[in-house]
Amino acid sequence: MGHGGRNITLAHEQGCREKYGAPQLTIHRGDLLQAMEQAIDARCIRLGHHAVAVDVDGERPVVAFADGNTESFDLVIGADGIHSAVRTSLFGTDAPEFTGLVSYRSVIASKDVDVPNLDCFTKWWGPTSDMQIVTFPLLRGEELFIFATTSQPEWTDESWTMPGDVEELRAIYADFHPEVQEILAACASVTKSALYVREPFMHWSRGGATILGDAAHPMVPFMAQGACMAIEDAIVLARSIEGASLAEIPLRLKAYEKLRKPRTSQIQEGSRANTWLKGHSNADWVYGYDAWGLAIPAS
Repeated sequence: MGHGGRNITLAHEQGCREKYGAPQLTIHRGDLLQAMEQAIDARCIRLGHHAVAVDVDGERPVVAFADGNTESFDLVIGADGIHSAVRTSLFGTDAPEFTGLVSYRSVIASKDVDVPNLDCFTKWWGPTSDMQIVTFPLLRGEELFIFATTSQPEWTDESWTMPGDVEELRAIYADFHPEVQEILAACASVTKSALYVREPFMHWSRGGATILGDAAHPMVPFMAQGACMAIEDAIVLARSIEGASLAEIPLRLKAYEKLRKPRTSQIQEGSRANTWLKGHSNADWVYGYDAWGLAIPAS
């Protein structure tokens, strides 16, 4: 059978509903952004403003833009990703550590392969912890997302959009399960990125500015929880600042940070170890978290 003979399929929808009160969902980033856009008043979205720095020394934080303009706000939230300009402005540059691993990403049409369990989140483990392939459905099952990793210490470029070599990908996983071979044979293109890890940051908030998502807790994707953590952050942050006056915002941001850091740090560390669900383990601590039900301390 070759490597990748151990096929782990996680969390069927009905089982998730029964245990956690909600289904397991996989969604294309573009669809998620479109859903968010439809829920927001268009007047609240301003494009063409590249933020490069934040000054929190005054009464209200001031954002500096790449075109030289500045503007003050009651609250600034840096949801600007792994290379966050807001985080750098508030706390200085971070020191990422290269894992020696690279990741490959691709999307194929599900109809192009005859493989079972395409409607599930499936992971094939390799002979060592650095080799694995994860697949899960997108667009209501019409597409299949593929994520694969391997050791490649000489490749150090970190980018989610850099093109990779499909033939290289296939050659690396040539000894994996036949189902994997069929899936990779259907890949027309692939992206490639080095994987870096960061230790949990000591602080997320200063004055009237804070960070969330990858800006606050960038993590390797082995638990598939990066976007989930950002959504949880947003819920807890929104609940923490609800009804706050301008003077109360800095304290509310510290409360949000205190509530979220233990969980995101645990997910960061678990993702880095890459052993979660490899054997018999309890998934409740990940999937059973309820950001809407979390107790928010009174200000």
